[in-house]
Amino acid sequence: MGRQLSLSAGEWQIMECLWEKSPRTLMEMVRELSPSTGWHKSTIVTMVGRLEAKGAVTHAAGERAKQYAPLLDRRDAAREEGSPLALLDILEK
Repeated sequence: MGRQLSLSAGEWQIMECLWEKSPRTLMEMVRELSPSTGWHKSTIVTMVGRLEAKGAVTHAAGERAKQYAPLLDRRDAAREEGSPLALLDILEK
């Protein structure tokens, strides 16, 4: 990838949400993540903003709300972070 990326545990949860289905609006992410995390909209807005600043997430203008999507491939992000997913990638080859 060429850049060192470090994601917090919370940012990983946002990315997982977007890898599962994208694009998503902020409110779609809030509905998906709040029950399991207890996060409020403001928390998710802050984390999505940080992910955009890191170059991990992008957005496009939707009809009524911004649509967010990951810029990073899940396996590339895992490999960058030294995640067990990187090990899975090696085992599959």
